[in-house]
Amino acid sequence: MSSKFEKAVAYVQGLDKTGSGPDNDTKLEASYYFEEINPTVGDADPAKEPSRLQFVERAKWVAWNGIKGMSKEDAKDNYVKQLIKYLKAKHPEEPILKELEG
Repeated sequence: MSSKFEKAVAYVQGLDKTGSGPDNDTKLEASYYFEEINPTVGDADPAKEPSRLQFVERAKWVAWNGIKGMSKEDAKDNYVKQLIKYLKAKHPEEPILKELEG
């Protein structure tokens, strides 16, 4: 799964540079899987929970905290699955889709 994960990350990062790509909801869901994988970050830190007035930051933190304890491999798998779901819905002819599903 790791090579699929690396391909998925590179693909999403390339989209972000062109200003196209997944909608904010898809990016939000992918971001907390990505944070869970990050060896310097890991689980959401309760001491860093954003204020209820910080809507976007709080939404990210709450979602990220919801997967607390997930293994890095499961987080990578879910990141790839989230991108596959997005591509099937919005860009079913995208070549990377076959690579990620295969």
